[in-house]
Amino acid sequence: MLCAVSLLGAGTPMLAHAGVGNAQGAVHAAEMAARMQPAEQQAVVQARPTGAGGSGLLAWPGVPRLGLPVLRMPDFSAPMQSGAGNASPMLPWLALAATWDPDLAHRAGTARARAEWQHGRAVVRVGGVDLLPSGRLQAGEDEVLSGTMAGVIGAGLLAGHVLPVFGSVVAEEQARADGTVPARAQPVPAARLASHSLLGVAMALEIAHGGAILCGGMAPCPTVTDLGAMVHDAWRFPGMVIAPPGGAGRSMKEDDADPAIAAVAAGVDMEQVAAGEDGHDVFGAVLRQAAQAGTIKPAQVQAMATHILASFYMAGSLDHPPPFASTRNASTPPGTNDTLVSDVEMEGAVLLQNENRVLPFDPALGPVLLLTRNAMRPAGDLLAAALRHAGLTVTTATVPDGPGASPPPAATQAARILMLTGSNDDNRLITALADLGGHVAVVLTADDPDRQMPWLDMVDSVVQAWAWRDEYAQALAALLSGQQDFSGHLPVTLTGGFYPPGMADADYRAFASAHIVPLFPFGYGLSTRSHLTLGDLHVTREGNHLLASFSLTNPGDGPVRATPQLYAEMPPDMPGASRRLAGWRSIMVAPGHTVRLGVPVSLRLLGQWEQGSGNWNVAAGDYTLSLGFSSVMLLRHVTLHLPALHVPGALENAPLPGVAAE
Repeated sequence: MLCAVSLLGAGTPMLAHAGVGNAQGAVHAAEMAARMQPAEQQAVVQARPTGAGGSGLLAWPGVPRLGLPVLRMPDFSAPMQSGAGNASPMLPWLALAATWDPDLAHRAGTARARAEWQHGRAVVRVGGVDLLPSGRLQAGEDEVLSGTMAGVIGAGLLAGHVLPVFGSVVAEEQARADGTVPARAQPVPAARLASHSLLGVAMALEIAHGGAILCGGMAPCPTVTDLGAMVHDAWRFPGMVIAPPGGAGRSMKEDDADPAIAAVAAGVDMEQVAAGEDGHDVFGAVLRQAAQAGTIKPAQVQAMATHILASFYMAGSLDHPPPFASTRNASTPPGTNDTLVSDVEMEGAVLLQNENRVLPFDPALGPVLLLTRNAMRPAGDLLAAALRHAGLTVTTATVPDGPGASPPPAATQAARILMLTGSNDDNRLITALADLGGHVAVVLTADDPDRQMPWLDMVDSVVQAWAWRDEYAQALAALLSGQQDFSGHLPVTLTGGFYPPGMADADYRAFASAHIVPLFPFGYGLSTRSHLTLGDLHVTREGNHLLASFSLTNPGDGPVRATPQLYAEMPPDMPGASRRLAGWRSIMVAPGHTVRLGVPVSLRLLGQWEQGSGNWNVAAGDYTLSLGFSSVMLLRHVTLHLPALHVPGALENAPLPGVAAE
């Protein structure tokens, strides 16, 4: 499964160059926008409440005169929630990222497209990437991983004529244990973010072959300065930048007589207006007044309309709009989500520790005592039933909620204990269980990268199973019983709640720069079946890419899903010299087999953005590529000397990652 992304560029004009999306659609968007009357152009730069009581939907008005339909979308200012008005079950983000499996991500995107269509929505936000840096978003802490996975989800959405909008909101961040939050009060040039957060957005657009960009989810849109120049001039992206309610930046410009000018300057093409916000928006009366006064030129409004139409043409939403009736009568047919969420857990659960090979549980060694808090009892009952169905003898017990709970009497006689835990309140209890002398396996049931584990050296096995969903019971039982092998790898660094002094971020590059090994590193994950071996690593240059090739052998007697990871490191005397993920493969390897794999690496990952030219400059020097199974467990290394190079910054459609061995 080829997972490094080809970020090739070109220097031809935006509408003449294929670029991201469809060149014909971009030309059609420009022609259609030119046919709009000024009032129509001004109307289509907003999405407003539909008026349907309690629907919570916003409507893009379309242009009936030109045959452009009304399109509905949710308010993007808040995290997506499960419920009657939303696709259910919602996407388990970190668990999906932990699979490192683009095929599964594409399946999630196509399933989501079907659900959105049934609910009458033609636009959906895909989180996990954002314009602004964040410690850890829903799809993990690395731009290459999150950009790839978000892009593949977006490709699935576009295939179903649903437009993906790439961007996150503050509530989707994984908060640090020490309360530190990224500083976002001061404007930051887009050029400074080119190799950081914006890289993930660019990769998502290229892999999806289109979409739109959300600004204002982390901070008002004007926070990222020169965004429009980066997106439309340097990237040559023909689509739109959309702001959620309040995101266009009026709150930053309360004393500005014409906040629409600031929003247009910030690169915003469409503004969402929430219920009750009318009169406090930017692109309504304020935009019309600015257009009448000449402070915003007609050509600027027409360009905004062109960008909006280009995104919708990428998705085919204008030619295939969902029927409005579906918003009132939506129902999910049986089998629509099939086993998606269960399969995400099957591939995404991460085995962190397995001393004494306690996992998988052997039925011949007697019963397993499953312990839960009262709040987790329904989940425990589901898991116990699934484990019994897998052939294990399982007894259950619950302990009272609160940090002072003691082990129940049944635990004193149990040889094997399985504990489901969702918070640090259980740490004293887990320590007490380990003191009893039996074998203890701990299953973590929350998305908490900073979960403390003071008991780690006392227990046998630890599984990161992510935020609990009932659909996880069958999959987790198959893993714990050995019917399936663990194959997940961490998309975030598990810190144990410890940050070295002065560390602004908590990702793997920050730990590497501080020369500190975290509790469990990014990319880490164990198997119960086999220890894979890697052959020699060879790296060659092909144009604006490097190609890393190697062999992978499974010497065991069972199939293993492998996720070899490639990391790149710039010369030590250059800025940003810390190691970063450059690509990976996710592939099932049969027992006793060797496969030959290749991972292409864009030279953009080794370059520095040059705003004046809109290129990536790769300095001459010695670059190191390392191959292994986590960001710290690297087994093969190659140093390659590169001459000074210039890589174009324009985006292109990247191949959709697929399964193929050489």
